[in-house]
Amino acid sequence: MQSEDPNRKYMTHNALQNQSPLRSGWTFIELLTTVVVLAIVSVVIVPFATSGASASGQAATRLAVTELLAAQMDAVATQGYRRVHFFADGSGWCIAELESNELADAFDFTTANLAVDIVEAQGQGQLAVMRFTEDSRFNTISIRNVSFDGKSDEVTFDPTGGIVASNGAPSTGGSFELQSGEFEWLIQLAPLTGKITVSEIGGAP
Repeated sequence: MQSEDPNRKYMTHNALQNQSPLRSGWTFIELLTTVVVLAIVSVVIVPFATSGASASGQAATRLAVTELLAAQMDAVATQGYRRVHFFADGSGWCIAELESNELADAFDFTTANLAVDIVEAQGQGQLAVMRFTEDSRFNTISIRNVSFDGKSDEVTFDPTGGIVASNGAPSTGGSFELQSGEFEWLIQLAPLTGKITVSEIGGAP
C-alpha cells in the first residue's frame, strides 16, 4: 500500500492559513459608487420630457438632484461636512469640503476647498463645479430664488446626512428653482433630513 506523503498535510494546512479572509464590509470607493448609482436611479421622480427646453431642463434638474444626493452621501461616507453653494448669478453651483469650525465662514470661491465631483469626474479628479454657461448641454439653464434657512444661498450636509445651518443647528430646509425657457422646476430640501422633492411649477400648456 502506498504511504501518505508526510509533507502533504503540512502544505494543505499552510494553504488554508494563507487564504485571504472574507471581507466584512465595503471599501470607500465601492460605497460611493453604489450611492451614486442609486442616486441616479432615484431621480426618475423628475417629470419626464422629450425635447427642447423641457428636455434640457429635465436633464439639468436630474443632475442637480444627483449632485445634492452625492454631496449628502459623501458627507456620511467621510464623516465630514459638504456645502453646496449656488452662484449668485444663477449660473450653477459648487461643492466644498468643510470642517465643523468653518460652518459660519462666508463662502469664497478663491479659497474654498472644493470637493472632487464623484458624479461626473470619472476618476479624473474633476472638481465639483457646475457652470451652465460653460457647458453646451445647459447654457440656457439658470437657477433662481435660492433660499435655505430663510436667507442663505447654500446648503450644508453634516456627517449624519442631515442639513445644518451656519451655526451648526438643524436647518429649517429650503429650495431653489431651475429654469429652462418657459419651463421651471422647484427642488426642495426638507428641514433636518434634507430629503429632496422635485415638482414642475411652470411650462407650456
